[in-house]
Amino acid sequence: MYRFKSTLIAFLLSTAFTIPIFIAMSINQVTYEIIVALLGSTWPPITPWGFITAIFAHPSYTDYIFDMLTLWMIGPYFETMFGSRNFWLTFMLSGIASALSPILYYAMGTPVLVGGSSGALFGLIGFIIATPHRGVILANPINIIAIIFLLSPLAFAFGIAYLGHLLGFIVGIIIGYIYMKRDNNALII
Repeated sequence: MYRFKSTLIAFLLSTAFTIPIFIAMSINQVTYEIIVALLGSTWPPITPWGFITAIFAHPSYTDYIFDMLTLWMIGPYFETMFGSRNFWLTFMLSGIASALSPILYYAMGTPVLVGGSSGALFGLIGFIIATPHRGVILANPINIIAIIFLLSPLAFAFGIAYLGHLLGFIVGIIIGYIYMKRDNNALII
């Protein structure tokens, strides 16, 4: 049975958090920056909810479009293979880890605004790569090239927060590895 309920919920949350940002964009830069800071910023200012809402608030049209396309390409497959619980666990923990990346950028002397689902989506990719189902991702050379580029510092030259992707990816691999370890132990018993 093909599942996509969690993917749909993630899509609707992303759209709901992003529409006010797009409206603010059409007003002026100051309004845009205030709305982004309130809805999805993790640095500066840090809001108590920013580490969660930053996962769903996309600061640009391009980010929203690419993240939602990726969500719909990966999400239903992930849910079908690993379940909704693993989808949300991986998506949220990877997204929160990704939302911590502005602190690393700031420590390197490069303050950035980070928002969007990219880190959470890289978590789902990392999870899949940590399982025997990795061929779904790695069988296509274009996927491999895109992953390498989006996880590398070269992406930063294009305005892409690669550390957010990298943190989400690492968390996803760890969760996938734990899932496989637990699943294999259950089979032995």
